Amino acid sequence: MRISKDVARRFLLGRQGLWPGRRWRGLRGTEQAMRTMEHVQLDPLQVIARAQDLALHSRVIDYDQDDWRKLTYEKRRFFEWGGWLALRPIDELPYFRMVMRRARQYGQMKTFRAAHGPAIDEMRDLLRDGRELSNRDFSTHARARVDSYRGRKDSALALHYLWRTGEAMVTPARSRGSSVPPR
Repeated sequence: MRISKDVARRFLLGRQGLWPGRRWRGLRGTEQAMRTMEHVQLDPLQVIARAQDLALHSRVIDYDQDDWRKLTYEKRRFFEWGGWLALRPIDELPYFRMVMRRARQYGQMKTFRAAHGPAIDEMRDLLRDGRELSNRDFSTHARARVDSYRGRKDSALALHYLWRTGEAMVTPARSRGSSVPPR
């Protein structure tokens, strides 16, 4: 079967919720758009608006800035994960557990573990005690300095490791980098 370039283009744009126009509305529509997009990449940089807000505004009528945050951290319908920081539906978390476990065995996470094992064990123990942690909770002079894109303290890399391997998750209470043990 052959299809025209226009049909292919419309299919791809329609599958991502961009054609024939914005089809969803409000907070409920934002959730539908996020599920349709499958991966919403979070970006902290804001020139006009953050990338996630621009992407959702282009798909959702009456989208309010940070509706994605309400759905993720207040309503817990999505979770954030991955080296490029994407939001995924929370009901997919059980399937991502396998990916998270495998991350311990290969590549960057295996290297993190080898280089920062004691810090990772320390953060794991603090989380196990029920503490809510953020890298900001640890003063720079009290931690080992590291030179990494992921942070400047060993606690940053340890918390990143625990998050990437599914041993910690971002909590809604302090959704700017706090970690808690997953439930």
